[in-house]
Amino acid sequence: MSLSKKQVGKRYSKALLEVAQEQNSVEEMLEDLKILKQVYEENPGLGFALAGRSISRTEKLKILDTLKSKFSTLMQDFLGLVFDNNRMDCVSEIADAFIEKYDETNGIVEATVTTAIDLDEAQEENLKSVIKNRFSVNEVNLTKIVDSKIIGGVVIRVGDQVVDGSVVKRFNDIKKSLLVNN
Repeated sequence: MSLSKKQVGKRYSKALLEVAQEQNSVEEMLEDLKILKQVYEENPGLGFALAGRSISRTEKLKILDTLKSKFSTLMQDFLGLVFDNNRMDCVSEIADAFIEKYDETNGIVEATVTTAIDLDEAQEENLKSVIKNRFSVNEVNLTKIVDSKIIGGVVIRVGDQVVDGSVVKRFNDIKKSLLVNN
């Protein structure tokens, strides 16, 4: 039974995190992984080319050497290991799992906030403070979405939790209540 890319990502990222912690280079590894993930996103065929059979091992090694040259020694060693185990098509999943574990360990959450109008800086900081308190975290990375369809209020999504304080939601709740009572 083969592992899914997500399972591979979790296993490799766990091992990488442990080694990075031993070497006191977790922050450096985090930055390297973010850069590597961006490279993969900008070149969607890269993982397949390095893990597939369409090009020779010699050509793959040339590509890998070029890719590795931009990173720390630990990342270079790690990429060599991933390549040797033919898992270069799982690099994005490894990076995602590492970042997720880092964020979890450091009390950082990714939050998406949908509002009817763009938030000013003071409103954004206030919202971050509310999210920190509500979810008991140290830091909030906020992604803002402006959607006039919600009419007013705010919809906050943190992971799989949604706090819907939009006018549309309230309107629909009232509408359901009136329909049930009739």
